[in-house]
Amino acid sequence: MKAAIIGAGTVGRSIGEGIKNDFEVSFSSGSFEKLEKWSKGEFKVFDNNVENAKYGDVILLAIKPGISDSVMEEIRSAAKGKLVISFMAGITLSHMQEMLKDSMVARGMPSIPMLVQKSVTAYSYKNLDKEHKDVLEKVLKGFGSAVHIDESYMDAVTGLSGSGPAFVAIMADSMINAGILAGIPKIQARELVIDTFINTMSLMREKGLSASDLRDEVMTPGGTTVAGIYEMEKANARTAIANAVLGSYRRAKEISKNSRD
Repeated sequence: MKAAIIGAGTVGRSIGEGIKNDFEVSFSSGSFEKLEKWSKGEFKVFDNNVENAKYGDVILLAIKPGISDSVMEEIRSAAKGKLVISFMAGITLSHMQEMLKDSMVARGMPSIPMLVQKSVTAYSYKNLDKEHKDVLEKVLKGFGSAVHIDESYMDAVTGLSGSGPAFVAIMADSMINAGILAGIPKIQARELVIDTFINTMSLMREKGLSASDLRDEVMTPGGTTVAGIYEMEKANARTAIANAVLGSYRRAKEISKNSRD
């Protein structure tokens, strides 16, 4: 099956790398010369979006929301009867359907770990039969895990798992710096923090623990962990993290609203 990716930025390239073993992948983007140089013959490349859309059995839009209407209008005829998957923030399924008329539409919100095929991608769709649902899931699972959600939650997902890696990175950076301040060499502090994040989340998943259950497992009366948590509570760390997610969510809602106006 052929997958035509329109857009060759970070998202588009990561998708292509993730699905290349299961699909014949093609690309088109704003600069054919740069695209050809990057591809090095590994992917089929087109110098225009229409020919790329004609080539693909499924079309993936990895472009900026600001040019979405012009691209969807451009490929409308070529996309007729095909599944079109959007990876654009704020562009609703209804708007895609309005622009693409006779196409089947879906949208996904990936996260930056897609660079190493470890994204968690929330997705929604409209009126897909089983065959096309299977194609959609096969695409999404090529670069990580996939979670089906109602589209009404997509802006919240953007704030949570879409922006979430940046919030996790800030927490990790703070812990690394604290380790260095406490005398641990930087390289070892970095490794300790990275593995602490990865292994803690693995424990939660594999044992089915809630976050509060895991915290209670570590925390003992009068111990070191409760002393650290006390400092976090004094600094309102929970509120700051929650507000970061909610701030991203509100911004995503603004983008969605502007795309409909």
